[in-house]
Amino acid sequence: MKIVISIFVLIALAGCSGSPKPKVSDEERMEITKNYDGLQESYRARLKNNAKDYVASVKLSAAYFKDNDVEAASYYIDQVPDDECSKIDTCWLTRADIAYHNREYSQAKYYIDYSLAVGKDVFAVKNLYGIMLARQGKFDEARKYFFEARVGFKNEDAIRNNLAMTEMMEGKYDKAAKRLSPLYQKNRYDSKIKANLIVSLMLSKQYSAVKNLLLQEMSEEEATEMFMQLREDLAKPANEALPILNVESDNTEPLQVPSLVPSNKNVQQDADHNEDV
Repeated sequence: MKIVISIFVLIALAGCSGSPKPKVSDEERMEITKNYDGLQESYRARLKNNAKDYVASVKLSAAYFKDNDVEAASYYIDQVPDDECSKIDTCWLTRADIAYHNREYSQAKYYIDYSLAVGKDVFAVKNLYGIMLARQGKFDEARKYFFEARVGFKNEDAIRNNLAMTEMMEGKYDKAAKRLSPLYQKNRYDSKIKANLIVSLMLSKQYSAVKNLLLQEMSEEEATEMFMQLREDLAKPANEALPILNVESDNTEPLQVPSLVPSNKNVQQDADHNEDV
C-alpha cells in the first residue's frame, strides 16, 4: 500500500426542523451528486426554451467550470449582461473564478469588487481575495479577509484551513498545526486539511504526532516508510511547506498550489485563484 501526499501540498449541509423537509429538485440532486453532465443538459434545455434565462446561463457556466471546461464556462457567463449579472447569485463570483483560473488577477479583483459592491456572494469573494493576498505575501491583510469571510462562509473549516495555510507560508508551522489539529480530532477534515496538518507537524518537528497519525491508517512498517519519505521530501528546498488551499466557492473546487510565489494557477495551477492561496 502506497500513499502519495502531494507536497506540493500545495471542501454540510445542516438543519433540523419539525416541519417536513422541502423536496429536493432534480437540479439540486445533481449538484449534490456532482452530476455535471446532467446539470449541463438541464440548463442547456432551459436556455433552448428561453435564451434570456440568465440564471440558467450562470448555473450552466458554473457547471462547466466545476467540470473543468473553462472555455464553455467562459462562453456562457459572457452571455449574461452586466446589469443582469448584478441581480443573480454567483454571477460575479463565477466571473472571478474563471479569471482567477486564467491567471487574470486584476480582472478577478475587478469582479470581486463588483460582487461586493452589489452585495452578492460577499463571504465567498472575500475568501477568494484573502487567497490572492496571501499569494502576494500580504499575510496580515489576507487574514483580515479570511476572518471576515469566516462569519458567513458556507464551510468554516475551509477558512480555518486557509488561515493555517497562511501561517505555513509564513513559516509558522507550529501555529498552523494547532489550528488544524482540532479539525482532525473531531473527524472534520478532508485530504487537504490532513495533508496540511501532516506537513505542519513535520516542519515543526512534532514527529511522534505524525507517526501516530499515520499509524491510524497503515501498518507500522508502512507508517515508517511514509514518515521517512516525508522527511526526505520536505528536506528538499523546492518543496518546503507548500500548503493546499481551500479555494472554495459555490462554483469552484479546491485547487492545488504548486509553489509559494505570488502566482496563482488554480490553487491547482499557479497564481491566485478563488480556493482552496
